[in-house]
Amino acid sequence: MSPEKETKIDEIVEELQKRITQGFYAAGQRLPSEREIADELNVSRVTVHTALLRLQAENIVDIVPRGGVFVRSASTKAIIASGPELKQVGSFIRAMERQGKQTLVRFIEPSSIILVGDTVGAKMETDPTTKVLRRYRLHIVDRVPYRILDSYYLASLLRDLLGKDEGYIPLFKWLREHTGLRAAQAVERLDCRMPSAEEAALLNISRGQPVVDMDRWVWADDNTLFEYTHMVANGALHEFSYSYNIDEEASK
Repeated sequence: MSPEKETKIDEIVEELQKRITQGFYAAGQRLPSEREIADELNVSRVTVHTALLRLQAENIVDIVPRGGVFVRSASTKAIIASGPELKQVGSFIRAMERQGKQTLVRFIEPSSIILVGDTVGAKMETDPTTKVLRRYRLHIVDRVPYRILDSYYLASLLRDLLGKDEGYIPLFKWLREHTGLRAAQAVERLDCRMPSAEEAALLNISRGQPVVDMDRWVWADDNTLFEYTHMVANGALHEFSYSYNIDEEASK
């Protein structure tokens, strides 16, 4: 990219940022189309499109496929790691709803009963022929995609959730009411990386915006490992909170 073109993109980013800061475009408002902005500012649509991608990467706007570009409202960051969302309320959806956020679960694929296979079987420390309920979905909050979840649950316990993809069913509550088991322990392992093309498309972010890659395991109170979830989250919308005891030896 030539320095001149880069400078022109910078100018458009600066101009749109100024309009948003000054309230010309309000939080939640849809921006004019790329063509309208290009005509007004006398630049190409490619330049406007690139500038909007920059603004999205900086969490200033949201680009909704076939929906337009919206000024991002002050988004609530989801607190993950050492899992307050699970420990206190049982799920991400409940945590967001308690804060008055509109939440939506969109299934990327219909839920299904499958053999766990070698890869996920190793994660769950079970035989590859074990049957699991797979749920591959997207969490959306106030129109903003927060994270992708690919979850595997023991079919022997949660088979009856097959096909119940509409609406929100609190999983831990359902487990206790239908099996008598209580979710008792969770372990999470985190990594940060750049998204794949598919992940970036699902989260409406650029390929240059980091994501949080999480593996989560959940055990019931009888020590049954009943859930393994692979999560890919928009790194800009998640923060990490850890708590732990300090060994006495550390003070010696």
